[in-house]
Amino acid sequence: MSRALKTRTASVAATKYATALRCIGQDLERRGLKSYDIRLERNEYVVSCGYQDPPSPTPVSIQYTVKDLKELDRLGGGKRGQSAASKEFLSQVQIFRTIGSYLDKNEANLIRMTNNDGSGLDSQLKVEYITRDGERLVDDRAGAAIYDMCVTMYKQRGKLTGTEGPLFRWRR
Repeated sequence: MSRALKTRTASVAATKYATALRCIGQDLERRGLKSYDIRLERNEYVVSCGYQDPPSPTPVSIQYTVKDLKELDRLGGGKRGQSAASKEFLSQVQIFRTIGSYLDKNEANLIRMTNNDGSGLDSQLKVEYITRDGERLVDDRAGAAIYDMCVTMYKQRGKLTGTEGPLFRWRR
């Protein structure tokens, strides 16, 4: 097992990727940061980010410890569950949560997630991770593929929680 994996297992594992990345996405969105490069280093997530649409410079650096993520999760708890009239499946928060859920479901370990490596023509997300079998993968996803993942996760969450939406009973 690599040193990075041991570190993840020992300290950050208390927070699932779906929760950790959702909290980071909410914080970046709140701050108005649009471009990002997230790396899991030692006992924290290190995020280089910027205010312009990607690709762009990332002059802001933020570190998130487990304690920070727990506090962000607690603070964001009051806003969750409030449904908007229309669902925005490609919000930064939804994308982060979806990628986190994918990593959790596949028992993978995050190395890096960035939207800042593309050419700017198509919304591109790059996720580098290590599979449960120890294989290092780089997954590039375009906007349409990300959207499909977010919609699928939204539907699955509705089925799991019984919250398919306020109009669900009328669609039967």
